[in-house]
Amino acid sequence: MSSATGLGVYRDALDRMSEDQITWMPFRPDMLAELPPAGREHTHIWRARVPLICFDIVELHLPDRVMRQFGFEQVVPRPIDTYVELHKLDRRGKHTEDWALRHVRYVTMWERRAELAVVGTPTYVPSVSGDYMGWYYSITRLFVSPSFRLPTHHYQPSSLALHLTTRALQRIHQRATATVTDIPDVDMYGQALTGIASLCSDVLGRVDYGHLIHMPPSQEMASTSSAAAASSSQTQHERVVLQPRQRRRHRHEQQHLHDEADDENL
Repeated sequence: MSSATGLGVYRDALDRMSEDQITWMPFRPDMLAELPPAGREHTHIWRARVPLICFDIVELHLPDRVMRQFGFEQVVPRPIDTYVELHKLDRRGKHTEDWALRHVRYVTMWERRAELAVVGTPTYVPSVSGDYMGWYYSITRLFVSPSFRLPTHHYQPSSLALHLTTRALQRIHQRATATVTDIPDVDMYGQALTGIASLCSDVLGRVDYGHLIHMPPSQEMASTSSAAAASSSQTQHERVVLQPRQRRRHRHEQQHLHDEADDENL
């Protein structure tokens, strides 16, 4: 597979990776024990939040954004300064520039690297704080695959459909939970259910399954719905097991009563 034709496949594979497929802690103690002594020196500065400097180039080392690598709980990291003006610098026409003087602020930070090591809460398994994922979703791009529909002769990534479906289920769960626990008004129940139905319709359409909206419920779903309706309208003591002939007669009687009620309303 060439890199050109396989790009969509590789992107989709990245997008579909689950949390358990990621090696969060590559520097395990058993691996570090195999390193020569020189490789294990100064491990305390691996977590130093300091600038890395090479002449005109200055890039921040930000271990507080990858704390799981070091066996700590990942929390929302501190904001960073992107140093836009700094990134515009280069060495063109600056052959006599004293970069140590020009970057003295960052050199000073580097010299304090032993004091600037990030600390955290040790964990036995990779974990994050309660507010971390909400922050992460708000600031990052979740997928590398294109968010628009590709021509049908192209590889069609499945990650976007999976994302839409899982986020929709999340929102359905949140709305349903809020409706059951927080909304006493009957009219609000109706509005919440309408919103849930609209969300389902929208997501099914976007993942090319909109036709399911117009299909009748499956036999299994119909049986479940009928059982739920019977359970809500009758108590266990009131239920009567009807034989086939009795069921037909029962339906006929119910229809007769329904017709009489309609006649009275005319």
